[in-house]
Amino acid sequence: MPGAGGGASAGNRLAMASLIIAGMSLGASALQNLNYSRSIDSVQRNVLRAESLRSCKDIIAVFFEFRLKAEIANMSGAAMASLIELKGLAYRFGALGTFLANFQDRPARDRYSALSWHLNRIAETGAGEPKAEFDKLFAEADRQFGAINDDCVRAATGHLL
Repeated sequence: MPGAGGGASAGNRLAMASLIIAGMSLGASALQNLNYSRSIDSVQRNVLRAESLRSCKDIIAVFFEFRLKAEIANMSGAAMASLIELKGLAYRFGALGTFLANFQDRPARDRYSALSWHLNRIAETGAGEPKAEFDKLFAEADRQFGAINDDCVRAATGHLL
């Protein structure tokens, strides 16, 4: 009879050890899942940041290309082909701005839209404006562009979302 009670106790210990091992396995699995989720989130943020920085680079290049061509058109009295090219650059700026604005809050999206439409207006009227009026148009565009560039700086330093 002494062996019968010891067998039940050994069975209880074996069951308890199995439960402890299963609990530790479940805990390890939960930690691994948490680690994996954080890793995926980090990769997604890095991809988003890289795309945002590439678009920032593109939008800056488009703005300055637009500015150069608008100044040339203003100084020389633009032909229709250069006006069409300016409109194309304004729309390209708008497309890139729309993409970048999707990562920003409402006021930033409004800034991107306002500058896109302002560049469009410059493309339409800038060639015929006197130099002083043309400079006023671009002073406003430069001010708005400065705010957009600040958004790009924020993205470059990792404060995108």
